Amino acid sequence: MSIKDRLKSSRLAGFWLVYEQKIVLAVGIVLVAVISFEAGFLHGQKNKQEPVVVNKATAAQVASANVCQNTVQTSNPKNTSSSSKSASSETTATTDNQKCVFVASKNSNKYHMATCQFAQKIKPENKVCFASADEAIQRGYQGAKCCIK
Repeated sequence: MSIKDRLKSSRLAGFWLVYEQKIVLAVGIVLVAVISFEAGFLHGQKNKQEPVVVNKATAAQVASANVCQNTVQTSNPKNTSSSSKSASSETTATTDNQKCVFVASKNSNKYHMATCQFAQKIKPENKVCFASADEAIQRGYQGAKCCIK
Protein backbone atom coordinates (compact mmCIF):
# COMPACT_ATOMS: atom_id res chain seq x y z
CA MET A 1 0.00 0.00 0.00
CA SER A 2 1.27 3.42 -0.87
CA ILE A 3 1.50 6.43 1.40
CA LYS A 4 -1.44 8.14 -0.35
CA ASP A 5 -3.70 5.15 0.36
CA ARG A 6 -2.67 5.11 4.01
CA LEU A 7 -3.46 8.83 4.37
CA LYS A 8 -6.85 8.43 2.72
CA SER A 9 -7.74 5.48 4.91
CA SER A 10 -6.56 7.25 8.03
CA ARG A 11 -8.59 10.37 7.14
CA LEU A 12 -11.63 8.24 6.46
CA ALA A 13 -11.14 6.30 9.67
CA GLY A 14 -10.71 9.53 11.61
CA PHE A 15 -13.82 11.04 10.02
CA TRP A 16 -15.82 7.90 10.82
CA LEU A 17 -14.66 7.87 14.45
CA VAL A 18 -15.61 11.54 14.95
CA TYR A 19 -19.01 11.52 13.19
CA GLU A 20 -20.16 7.87 13.55
CA GLN A 21 -23.17 8.56 15.80
CA LYS A 22 -24.41 11.48 13.68
CA ILE A 23 -24.07 9.50 10.46
CA VAL A 24 -25.95 6.51 11.84
CA LEU A 25 -28.70 8.79 13.21
CA ALA A 26 -29.10 10.61 9.86
CA VAL A 27 -29.24 7.34 7.89
CA GLY A 28 -31.81 5.95 10.37
CA ILE A 29 -34.04 9.03 10.02
CA VAL A 30 -33.89 8.86 6.23
CA LEU A 31 -34.79 5.14 6.25
CA VAL A 32 -37.75 5.68 8.60
CA ALA A 33 -39.00 8.55 6.39
CA VAL A 34 -38.74 6.45 3.21
CA ILE A 35 -40.49 3.45 4.80
CA SER A 36 -43.29 5.67 6.19
CA PHE A 37 -43.83 7.33 2.84
CA GLU A 38 -44.02 3.99 1.03
CA ALA A 39 -46.44 2.55 3.63
CA GLY A 40 -48.73 5.59 3.28
CA PHE A 41 -48.57 5.46 -0.50
CA LEU A 42 -49.47 1.75 -0.57
CA HIS A 43 -52.31 2.29 1.92
CA GLY A 44 -53.64 5.15 -0.20
CA GLN A 45 -53.62 2.99 -3.32
CA LYS A 46 -55.63 0.33 -1.53
CA ASN A 47 -58.34 2.78 -0.40
CA LYS A 48 -58.69 4.70 -3.66
CA GLN A 49 -62.13 6.31 -4.06
CA GLU A 50 -63.99 7.74 -7.02
CA PRO A 51 -63.51 11.49 -7.45
CA VAL A 52 -66.40 13.81 -6.65
CA VAL A 53 -67.81 15.48 -9.76
CA VAL A 54 -69.87 18.67 -9.45
CA ASN A 55 -72.04 19.57 -12.42
CA LYS A 56 -73.03 23.16 -13.06
CA ALA A 57 -76.55 22.08 -13.96
CA THR A 58 -76.94 20.53 -10.52
CA ALA A 59 -75.99 23.82 -8.88
CA ALA A 60 -78.63 25.61 -10.96
CA GLN A 61 -81.25 23.06 -9.96
CA VAL A 62 -80.40 23.58 -6.30
CA ALA A 63 -80.84 27.33 -6.68
CA SER A 64 -84.22 26.90 -8.38
CA ALA A 65 -85.24 24.35 -5.76
CA ASN A 66 -84.60 26.92 -3.05
CA VAL A 67 -86.81 29.40 -4.90
CA CYS A 68 -89.51 26.76 -5.19
CA GLN A 69 -89.28 25.82 -1.52
CA ASN A 70 -89.81 29.44 -0.50
CA THR A 71 -92.79 29.64 -2.86
CA VAL A 72 -94.38 26.50 -1.43
CA GLN A 73 -93.92 27.64 2.15
CA THR A 74 -95.21 31.18 1.62
CA SER A 75 -97.95 30.52 -0.92
CA ASN A 76 -101.50 31.52 -0.06
CA PRO A 77 -104.47 29.22 -0.37
CA LYS A 78 -106.19 29.27 -3.73
CA ASN A 79 -108.63 31.99 -4.53
CA THR A 80 -112.33 31.38 -3.97
CA SER A 81 -113.13 30.65 -7.62
CA SER A 82 -110.74 27.70 -7.70
CA SER A 83 -111.67 26.48 -4.21
CA SER A 84 -115.17 25.55 -5.40
CA LYS A 85 -113.93 22.15 -6.57
CA SER A 86 -116.09 19.19 -5.86
CA ALA A 87 -114.82 16.76 -3.22
CA SER A 88 -115.63 13.76 -5.38
CA SER A 89 -113.34 14.88 -8.22
CA GLU A 90 -110.48 15.44 -5.73
CA THR A 91 -110.96 11.97 -4.31
CA THR A 92 -110.99 10.46 -7.78
CA ALA A 93 -107.88 12.38 -8.81
CA THR A 94 -106.06 11.50 -5.59
CA THR A 95 -106.83 7.79 -5.65
CA ASP A 96 -105.98 7.30 -9.30
CA ASN A 97 -102.15 7.22 -9.09
CA GLN A 98 -101.84 6.04 -12.69
CA LYS A 99 -102.93 9.50 -13.90
CA CYS A 100 -100.72 11.27 -11.33
CA VAL A 101 -98.23 13.01 -13.62
CA PHE A 102 -98.61 16.38 -11.88
CA VAL A 103 -99.25 16.87 -8.17
CA ALA A 104 -100.58 19.77 -6.11
CA SER A 105 -101.55 20.36 -2.51
CA LYS A 106 -105.03 21.35 -1.41
CA ASN A 107 -103.37 24.08 0.69
CA SER A 108 -101.41 25.68 -2.15
CA ASN A 109 -101.98 27.10 -5.60
CA LYS A 110 -98.86 25.53 -7.16
CA TYR A 111 -98.60 22.23 -8.99
CA HIS A 112 -95.43 20.15 -9.40
CA MET A 113 -94.27 17.23 -11.47
CA ALA A 114 -94.80 13.98 -9.56
CA THR A 115 -91.03 13.40 -9.53
CA CYS A 116 -90.27 16.80 -7.95
CA GLN A 117 -88.81 16.64 -4.45
CA PHE A 118 -91.43 19.08 -3.18
CA ALA A 119 -94.26 17.01 -4.62
CA GLN A 120 -93.05 14.07 -2.58
CA LYS A 121 -93.25 16.17 0.60
CA ILE A 122 -97.00 16.76 0.20
CA LYS A 123 -99.01 14.74 2.69
CA PRO A 124 -101.15 12.04 1.04
CA GLU A 125 -104.39 13.48 2.49
CA ASN A 126 -103.61 16.87 0.88
CA LYS A 127 -102.38 15.53 -2.46
CA VAL A 128 -104.30 16.30 -5.66
CA CYS A 129 -103.21 14.51 -8.84
CA PHE A 130 -103.55 15.61 -12.45
CA ALA A 131 -103.01 13.77 -15.71
CA SER A 132 -101.84 16.89 -17.54
CA ALA A 133 -100.67 20.42 -16.91
CA ASP A 134 -103.76 21.76 -18.69
CA GLU A 135 -105.98 19.98 -16.20
CA ALA A 136 -104.08 21.57 -13.30
CA ILE A 137 -104.32 25.03 -14.88
CA GLN A 138 -108.07 24.59 -15.49
CA ARG A 139 -108.52 23.78 -11.81
CA GLY A 140 -106.79 27.04 -10.78
CA TYR A 141 -103.23 25.91 -10.10
CA GLN A 142 -100.04 27.56 -11.34
CA GLY A 143 -96.83 25.75 -12.26
CA ALA A 144 -94.10 25.78 -9.62
CA LYS A 145 -90.92 27.39 -10.92
CA CYS A 146 -88.68 24.68 -9.51
CA CYS A 147 -89.93 21.85 -11.72
CA ILE A 148 -92.37 23.32 -14.28
CA LYS A 149 -90.61 25.32 -16.97
